Amino acid sequence: MKASRHVLAAIPLAAVVLAAGRPLSEACLAATASVLIDLDHLGDYLLCRGGWYGLKDFFSSCNEGRLNRLYLVLHAWEWIILGLCAALAWGFWPAGMVVLGMAWHLAFDQVGNRGIVTPGFYWITRRARVGFDAWKLYRDPAKIYA
Repeated sequence: MKASRHVLAAIPLAAVVLAAGRPLSEACLAATASVLIDLDHLGDYLLCRGGWYGLKDFFSSCNEGRLNRLYLVLHAWEWIILGLCAALAWGFWPAGMVVLGMAWHLAFDQVGNRGIVTPGFYWITRRARVGFDAWKLYRDPAKIYA
């Protein structure tokens, strides 16, 4: 899903957090985390492209599937499970809001990208099993790399 859509999706998330009676600071934290999770695309870009070639190249490389490896270290349901357990164990609401934001983002990605990526894509262990090879993670790599 494109970054602009994640920014728009953060608005109803903040509204839900506020409606649940949480303070504005926590609503903002959840919304911000739901967008900033995409920073892991920058790491993939730099590793795969071997440097920075500008914002236009960054967005086209990511959106058009031109990266040969997809690590996306933050895009993983494993972190959601671990984060949720930690937040509940410590009773630390801000951590829970970060986890909520990340889960919100992943849910939108899971639905929005279901025709593009293989089942299980949003589990880092699944991506690791195929060596983070983009050709094995896209449903139809020929379409992506065309």
